[in-house]
Amino acid sequence: MSNRGEIKWAPFESLFRVQDVLSELETNRKKAIKPVLSEDELQAIEATLLEAFHTKSCVLIHYYYEGLSYQKKGIVENIFQKRIFFQDHSSLYFEQIIHVSII
Repeated sequence: MSNRGEIKWAPFESLFRVQDVLSELETNRKKAIKPVLSEDELQAIEATLLEAFHTKSCVLIHYYYEGLSYQKKGIVENIFQKRIFFQDHSSLYFEQIIHVSII
């Protein structure tokens, strides 16, 4: 009798690779072009961030990164050189931000 152990499991290993490819395709399908903001929208975002910074209010920020849209909730610690720093030591660039609201 021959040992078929490796041959028997070969198709199952390929299924895992297919799953990786399918999840990558799904991620790429969700990618979108960054929305273009008007001057008024940019000024409104800046005003909201400055107000949140001075009042130490919690903000909800919708931002764009590598084709996908994300949300970040936090308190603005500092604003320096077009970069927003949060109390949890994370940061975002101003040009990534799509929308800001004070919670």
